[in-house]
Amino acid sequence: MINRLIDFALKHRVLTIFLVILVCLFGILAYVRLPKDIYPDLNAPLVNIITENPGMASEDVERLITFPIESLMAGTPGVTRIRSESTTGNSLVTVEFDWGTDIYRARQIVSSKLSLIGASLPAGTSQPVLGPVSSRMGEVFEFVVVGEGVDTMELRTVADWIVKRRLLGVGGVSYIVNLGGYVRQFQVLVNPEMLYNYRLTINDVRQAVELSNRNFSGGILNQGAEDILIKGIGQIKTLEDLKRTVITSRNNIPVYVGDVAEVRLGHKFRREDAGHNGEAAVYVTLEKQYGSDTLKTIAAVKKALKQISRDLPPGIKLKPIYDQSILIIKSIKHLEFSILEGIILVILIMLFFMGEVRSALLASLTIPLSILIALLAMYLFGVKLTVMSIGGLAIGIGKMANGSIILVENILRLLKQKKGQATLIEIVTEASRDVGNYLFSASLIIILVFVPMLTMKGLEGAMFRPTAFAVAASLFGAMLLNLTFQPVLATYFLKNPREENKLWLTDRLRDIYGRFLKKALNRKKFLLSIFAALIMVAAISYTFLGKEFAPPLDEGSMIISTTMLPETSLEESVRIGKELEKVFMKFPEVASVSRTTGSAEGSEHLHPVNHSHFLIELVPKEKRKRDFKELSQAFRKELDKFPGINYIIEQPIANKLAEMLTGTEGQLSIKLFGPDLDVLNEKIEEIKEIVRNTRGAADVQVEQTLGIPELVILPDREKLARYGLTIGQVAEIIETAFNGLEVTDVYEGDRITSVLIRLPEKFRQDEEALKNLLLDAPSGEKVPLALVADIRRSEGPQTIFRENLMRRKIVLCNVVKRDVGGFVEEVRKAIEEKVALPQGYFVTFGGQYESQQQALRHLALLMALVLLIIFVILFSSFGSIWQALLIILNIPSTLIGGIIALLIAGQSLNVSSTIGLIALFGICVQNDIVLVGKINDFRKQGWPIRQAVVEGALTKFRPIFITDMVMIVSVLPLALFRATGSELHRPLAVVYIGGFVFAIMLRMFVVPVLYELFARQSRP
Repeated sequence: MINRLIDFALKHRVLTIFLVILVCLFGILAYVRLPKDIYPDLNAPLVNIITENPGMASEDVERLITFPIESLMAGTPGVTRIRSESTTGNSLVTVEFDWGTDIYRARQIVSSKLSLIGASLPAGTSQPVLGPVSSRMGEVFEFVVVGEGVDTMELRTVADWIVKRRLLGVGGVSYIVNLGGYVRQFQVLVNPEMLYNYRLTINDVRQAVELSNRNFSGGILNQGAEDILIKGIGQIKTLEDLKRTVITSRNNIPVYVGDVAEVRLGHKFRREDAGHNGEAAVYVTLEKQYGSDTLKTIAAVKKALKQISRDLPPGIKLKPIYDQSILIIKSIKHLEFSILEGIILVILIMLFFMGEVRSALLASLTIPLSILIALLAMYLFGVKLTVMSIGGLAIGIGKMANGSIILVENILRLLKQKKGQATLIEIVTEASRDVGNYLFSASLIIILVFVPMLTMKGLEGAMFRPTAFAVAASLFGAMLLNLTFQPVLATYFLKNPREENKLWLTDRLRDIYGRFLKKALNRKKFLLSIFAALIMVAAISYTFLGKEFAPPLDEGSMIISTTMLPETSLEESVRIGKELEKVFMKFPEVASVSRTTGSAEGSEHLHPVNHSHFLIELVPKEKRKRDFKELSQAFRKELDKFPGINYIIEQPIANKLAEMLTGTEGQLSIKLFGPDLDVLNEKIEEIKEIVRNTRGAADVQVEQTLGIPELVILPDREKLARYGLTIGQVAEIIETAFNGLEVTDVYEGDRITSVLIRLPEKFRQDEEALKNLLLDAPSGEKVPLALVADIRRSEGPQTIFRENLMRRKIVLCNVVKRDVGGFVEEVRKAIEEKVALPQGYFVTFGGQYESQQQALRHLALLMALVLLIIFVILFSSFGSIWQALLIILNIPSTLIGGIIALLIAGQSLNVSSTIGLIALFGICVQNDIVLVGKINDFRKQGWPIRQAVVEGALTKFRPIFITDMVMIVSVLPLALFRATGSELHRPLAVVYIGGFVFAIMLRMFVVPVLYELFARQSRP
């Protein structure tokens, strides 16, 4: 089959060239049209269920709202985990599905389940709603609305009714959250004394406002040939309309709302605030639609913001503070530059060692053409152009050229040997056939090494599948080119064999290699002993390698999340937050600081008012004196000066990814599960101290164990019955009087302003005001609340977290100056020794560690599968078990170099480096196949074993040596380049360099020695 393909290409040379040019043009078009992003789609298929019951205590929210919803979702096909947060007045249940589940199907399943909950939720509870079809990973653009001297209510009004509305019409935008400022509200502050004077209740006022704010229709009045629509307009439009709303009449004199209440323009009760560089602001977060193109979406948003800015009131400005497109463009640009550098280095190496410009350029031409073929395949299969996929192209550069080098070297060798004995096309055909099957088998092995990686699941699969696809696609393209296009071009450009004196360096190296090879063949035991010793060294080195999921990416921004004592008020949180803004702004590396405190109404992120989130925009990397780790340490020193503050320092994408996957922040989360909150609080503090005292722990904090103060009302049913009152009536009056009740909305054009009824501040400012609240008995008697209920101070949990229907507490931390895996093992051992957990309580580890463990387990299985695939292909190629085993046994020579290189370079064992180790399996096998195949050819000609081994190794020394050198220099830019985007692939590049350095020094001796050893016992 391979020979027929070669013959067809050489027979139809013009057609072959035309087809390659056509495919390359499509590849260029694909590059232009490919969506570009920093990462592949890492949106986990999860659905958020948001339910509200204003004022309900967190324990009641958990018991009456969260648990019923969790129970309903449990056992749903495809659901992998259910986690929840229950806080005052809010329930958030997150249902996680298997990776790969269609998000819309997942939402449909959840919606159908929710329809079964019916009216089982307590009174006053909103209908459960699903969060937007996006995730935190979709938060790609953030900006603030600021205005010097502009009222914060005006800022929020502009953000809500101008900016937000217009941005929601931009293609690719899914959801917008505004946080900060004051939301306009019409407030009816009812005076209890005036109610008493008019013998009215607060419910009378509520009903009057509700019933007086409506338009109505009388149908159609028919008058001959004309139909006239009857329309009544009774909606409230102004504060004056609200004041003049009639409640009732006394002695034919109307009683208006304005008679019993102060009607004013105020702001909604808020549990949020935002700031920018120390000034008040509205913080706007934009989420893109699921699967939309990030760059196109952000570009459209920026264009819309320019237009919106021109229409804003004077003094109000829109300032972008987080723009993911900058990171995307910068990272892709840097990686593309690395590819270009790699190609140039490969060409220089080939020029240097091959000794001829035409042959070197011919062999190197495969690289750009293979990349274009890969880009076309990525476009056809929906693989985005990301840091991961471009990295895959970068690490495949050397491999793309390897087959071409072997082919061109073989053509040149035969041209020299058979000069004048055959035509050029005949020589090229023979040379191509000579190595065609070996090139096909070797390329197929490498491609099949990467194919199993396409089956990776979870986060590691979503992140690294594009890398594997890009490598496999580019190598497949290189294989096709080597079997078709390269032989065709050789007939045009390799008409004359090269001069002997141009190969002096490789010939000299080959002579040196030949002398050492003969010595090695005579001292097999000594060589194999060294080989075994190096394997032991690598095995020991492996145990010292740090383990983590993936190396961090310098994003150009930082996230600092702070948490204060649970009883901290919003005002105090804002005060301290503004102080921290000023502290952070003093750092020369900081360009701007933006803060959010609490969480926006209706948001999926339920942060209490004692929680603040700082987005710190850094100056460009080249202008910074300190890197992320050094800056983090400097920030920690400043934060430690504020007593009672816990904090986590991360980068934006890492923070979003952690929250999306686990609902927590930080690299590592130690989860304690159990039924009783008091026991959980006690034991989690013990675990926190263990973590804090473990080397490498940073930013250690625990989900707060201290409760928040509560005023608990315990109605006396007998006393209530004595006055003819019910608990429902008491609840309704208390909720309306203190929490307030939004009874209707006022429409001002296309803007909506809610109308709230509650008591004035002076009647709800302290505990006594609550006790003296008057209840309206059916008899008309005014009954103080304290007369029918016991009111006492207590303490309750601020937020209750659950996972898979169990309560849990978490210790959060980052790990610095050591690997996450080793840190976890030390903490795990200490917990087992020092923390006595009651029956029914247990500890698990989450966050980055959870993803790391899943990834490494999957990759270990892949290693075994790849070895099996390699063995099967080798056996089918050689028809010999011992020759297949010979090459398999040589694989450790490359792994030795990869592992030792990781240790020397200070890199960890992560998904990137592990993929590099797996890739070495297949890549190094290619040269072994060519070497063993050539030895077999000589033996088939009747040569003695020793002569066949030596001559085969010497014949293939030059192409194998050049291909190994090409592999090393092709990834040097990735290993040495420090620009954004290279961090993720640097471990893989280090593995490649170490593996091929050892391959040059060791493998070229081990294969011949093992071959001669096995061959004397078997037949080829």
